[in-house]
Parts: sequence; structure tokens; C-alpha cells
Amino acid sequence: MGVHSKAERRYRCHTCNKTFTETYGTPLHHLKSDTALVALVLTLLAYGCPTQAIVHAYNLDERTVGDWLWRAGQHGKAVQEALLCQERLDLGQVQADELCVRVRGGHVWLATVMTVASRMLLWGAVSRTRDTALIGSVVAQVRRMTRLQSPLLWATDGLGTWATQIGRVFREKVMTGRRGRPRLLPWAELHVTQVVKRFGKGRVGRVERRLACGDLFEALKVIRETQGTWGTFNTAYVERLNATLRTWIPALTRRSRHAGTEGSVEAGFFWVGVVYNFTRCHPSLMQRHLVSGERLDRTPAMALGLTDRRWTVEEVVRYRLPPPHTALHAVV
Repeated sequence: MGVHSKAERRYRCHTCNKTFTETYGTPLHHLKSDTALVALVLTLLAYGCPTQAIVHAYNLDERTVGDWLWRAGQHGKAVQEALLCQERLDLGQVQADELCVRVRGGHVWLATVMTVASRMLLWGAVSRTRDTALIGSVVAQVRRMTRLQSPLLWATDGLGTWATQIGRVFREKVMTGRRGRPRLLPWAELHVTQVVKRFGKGRVGRVERRLACGDLFEALKVIRETQGTWGTFNTAYVERLNATLRTWIPALTRRSRHAGTEGSVEAGFFWVGVVYNFTRCHPSLMQRHLVSGERLDRTPAMALGLTDRRWTVEEVVRYRLPPPHTALHAVV
């Protein structure tokens, strides 16, 4: 890559011999607004500020703010896919859940998956129906992030589609040397647990914890490594994450008037998710320096090993995605 024009901030790719601007591959591409204002508005949107408040505070058009959020959501989704789906990670324990979100003309389902050890929001998907396609797309993305044959524990609710799709996706071919199609067997280190809540008189009566797939002792070993000595089968971590998402995304708030469309819910989710992963230091991930005892705050991306420092929101906005044919090898 070389400089094409310093005045216009354009560069030239020596591979395809094409020129591009400094903001190419970011939400700022083709925007004429001030970059600092765009970053400030996206920061407010990432932390739950209503759109109407931003419109009146900065004298902006509501459609302009919506367009910036849509751009940021598409960018956040691409950043998550570029930095996570290109890696083979030891996730340990992951928890999955679904949210019912009110939108214009009905409601949609938001399926989310996070890893317990690093509190990383791995992926999510939005659909009109809570069906096999929704759950299968999320499980397939997690499969792309996971190192082959590494110990993996899934904790889900009582929806049987999770266990079915996990067993279908996390399989490998067994070559026997015989003619015909090879058999597909589940991973030896794959464990699936279900937490079923029984309700009575409007509240949770009792909770059933059961092992749907895998070995009980190995599953408990993964829980001790990710939750601690007194950990057990639960979905508490993903439920806390869902509560955070409902706080930061106005469209997810219960009994609110901020109902949007299916596209706006997805854009808000991925933008809030990438900010949550790379810019927000989680209190439970804090460590002490071995020598000085200094407090070391960490983001979920730092805990997972994707980066060695905390990003700012403007750095997330300005992060340029590699071309589709280029693999991402270096750790950011």
C-alpha cells in the first residue's frame, strides 16, 4: 500500500492498483459530517441514549442518526466476524439464550451466545420466528470460532432446538478406509447442559439441571475452570448479559415505545456488542499486577486474547476491515 494523495488522504493498493480513501472500510466512508460528531453520537447510542435525545441535543435529523446506527451495526458485525471467526479459540464454557423483542408489526427473536471465562459476546441473530434456522445460524458461527476437538460445554435453557443443532454442527468425519460416506460423530469433548425453569403462580418454582450430551465429570471440570470451585449448571451469565443489552438498546427495553424494525434491532445489537467486547472493562475480569499489585482492568476481548489493550469507541469506528480475500493473521 502506498500514498496516492496526501491532500485528499487517498492511498493506492499495489496488488489491485486501485485507490481508496482513509475511511474506506469504516462507517465513516462517504460521510460528509464531522468525524468527531459521528463518533460522539455512536458512543451515546452504544450506551443506551435514546435517538430523540440525540436529535434534539445536536440538531440532527432522525433519519441521519438511524443511518449512522445502521452503518455502525454493519461495521460491528463485520468486525466481530473478522476478529473472531478467523481464529480457533478455546472457549471453554459458552451459554446461549433467546430474547423476545417487540418491533413494529409484531415481535422478533434475538438469540445470543457468550463465553463465560472472558464474558465475550460471541454472536447473535435476529429472526421473526424462534426456529431451527435461527438457532442453527448462531451455533454454526460459534463452530467457526472454536478450536477443533477442544473441550466445550454448552449451557442452554429448555429449548430442545439448541441441543439438536449443537449435535448436528459439532461433528467430525470418521475415516475408516471403507467405501461409502464416512460417519459423522460428535466431538469427544462436547458437553451440552440444559437448565429448565418450572414456573408456578407467576414465579420460578423449581429449576431442573440436566446433562443432554457428554460426560458429567468432564462437564463439571470445565465449569470449575470457567466459574470456580462452587460453579454449577446455569445460564446466569448470559441472562446478565441480556439484562445489559436491554439497558443499552432502547428497542429491547420491556414495555417501551422505542420499538423499531428487525434491521434496526440487529444493527443496535451488533454495535452495542462490539463496544461491549472491545471498549468496556468488565469488573469480574480485573487482575492485579504480580509485582506492583496495580489494578489491571480488562475488556472481554483482552481476556480472550484478541487484543492487548482497551479500545476507544473512535478506534472501533475507524477500524478498517481487510478485503474479503485477505486473511487476518496478526493479533490486533
